Amino acid sequence: MEEKDQGQLCREIHYWKTENGVVVTGCYGTDGQVVLPDEIDGMEVKGIADYTFAENRGEEEGTLIWEIGQTLSGGVRDRICGGMVREIRLPSHVTEIGRYAFYRCKNLKRLLLTDSLLEIGGGAFTGCNLSEVEIHFHEGEQSCLKSILDEIRFAVRAKLCYFENEDMGGENTASGRNGTKEARLLFPEHYEEAVENTPARILFTQRHGAGGYYRQCFYDRRLDFKRYDELFLHTVVQEKPDIAAELALGRLRYPFRLTKEAREGYETYLRGHLEDAADWLIEHGDAEGVRFLGSGGYWTGEALDYGVGAAADRKETEILSILMDEKHRRYPGKRRRFEL
Repeated sequence: MEEKDQGQLCREIHYWKTENGVVVTGCYGTDGQVVLPDEIDGMEVKGIADYTFAENRGEEEGTLIWEIGQTLSGGVRDRICGGMVREIRLPSHVTEIGRYAFYRCKNLKRLLLTDSLLEIGGGAFTGCNLSEVEIHFHEGEQSCLKSILDEIRFAVRAKLCYFENEDMGGENTASGRNGTKEARLLFPEHYEEAVENTPARILFTQRHGAGGYYRQCFYDRRLDFKRYDELFLHTVVQEKPDIAAELALGRLRYPFRLTKEAREGYETYLRGHLEDAADWLIEHGDAEGVRFLGSGGYWTGEALDYGVGAAADRKETEILSILMDEKHRRYPGKRRRFEL
């Protein structure tokens, strides 16, 4: 992960010392964006205790206190827990997250961690709306991603950063900063409900959404990219077109372990749903995604006209400019004016 700036670190941390390293038991401050240090008192931070960030977590006993900069002890500060937590950046060497560590952190949206963490405690993310997970891989391809996904039924967007080694070669990869290769993956929402068959007087489970299939694409804590790509048909059938377009865009823009056959399938879908892709990119202000469609030769005249109109309506000036330039380059002629 990127080097942590001291000014970003949580200002007051309560912890225990163990034989293996430091275990965090509580954080205090005024900001729900929590960045934990890699070391405290010269010892690596190895764990997050049970219920550390859980809603209504009380004061723990027998803990030590680590503070940085101006002390918070006598000032105004709150225990960072429950709905206050918005983002967590875990230390690089954490190997354990305790039971219900983030219980009912309903505003927790983003989690950053490394592949040092392979297991999480039961119920660690129960009651969370976690939607973004970023994992940095240094030792291989194992991680706790499946364990996280198993606790989150909502859509999760995963950014996986693999540091290059001899086993990660291949032409279908996307290099990022600092010699990494990236994958950007969408795991769609899913849920189950009990449905009664009244004449037979029995209940059966009905599953909704393609996300349940995608959560089974793991073997020995490793994501099976081939299996992930083979499931795209389920997304096309069970999800809205903008979800399928987002998933296809993610795989094509960051083609880590993407086979030629899977690429062709994603491209075929995308070319037939360019308006859905444009809607998603404009809604999320993703100018680089718009450029990607241009550099890949995906845009058609009809899709460009649609995108130009949608960007103008939503006052996305940067994207509008990119689309207008692309249209002028591919289809020279008189430019239309749009009032923003």
